[in-house]
Amino acid sequence: MTHLNMLKQILKDSHWTQEQLAMKLGVSFATVNSWMNGRTKPQKSLMADIEKLYLAQDMTREAEPIYVTLVNVDEVKVGDYVVLEKDYDNEYDDEAIMAYPIDEEMPIVVENDYSTEEDWREKVEAIRVYMGESQSVGYYRPMHVANSVNTVVRGTRSAGRIYDKFEDKARARVVFVVKKSAIARIMEWNYKKQK
Repeated sequence: MTHLNMLKQILKDSHWTQEQLAMKLGVSFATVNSWMNGRTKPQKSLMADIEKLYLAQDMTREAEPIYVTLVNVDEVKVGDYVVLEKDYDNEYDDEAIMAYPIDEEMPIVVENDYSTEEDWREKVEAIRVYMGESQSVGYYRPMHVANSVNTVVRGTRSAGRIYDKFEDKARARVVFVVKKSAIARIMEWNYKKQK
C-alpha cells in the first residue's frame, strides 16, 4: 500500500481533518494538502510515523469494537499487534485460529486505546480454566483464539464467532494480559503485511 493510500485511509477511519493529521505528524496543513493532492510525497523521515498512524486505525468497519480472548500467550504485552490466522491443519477444531506476534519491526501503537485494565478486570474473572502447564505438558501449545466456554472471557468473541468474518489472516492489538491469556481488539479483518 502506498503512503498516499495510507494517508487517505487514516483520514477516512479517524474522521480527522487534514489539519488534525498535520498536527499528529508535526507538519503544516499545506504539506499534508500537497501530499493528498499528489503534488509532493512525504519525506522518508515521516514514513514510519505515517505507518504507525495507519496501523492504529480500526479497519474492521464494525459498529462496535470486537475483542477476542487469546490463550497460551507468551511474551506479548499491551499494545502489541498480533496476526490471527486460520489453522486449516488443526485436527481437533474446524474453526481453530492461531495467533502470533507481528514482526518486531512493526510499530507498536498504544495511543487511542480506550480499553484499560480496569475495564477488563471483572471479565477476566470469567476465565475458569488456566490454559498453561497442566494442558501443555510434553508438547507445545501455540497461542490461539479461545474457542471454549471455559476460556472465552465474557465480552469477547470465540474463534467460532469470528471464523467466517475473514479470509485467512486478521490483525488485532493486545489490550490486556493476565497470566497466559490476553484480550485483543480486532483491528483489521483481512490483513496483508505492509511492505
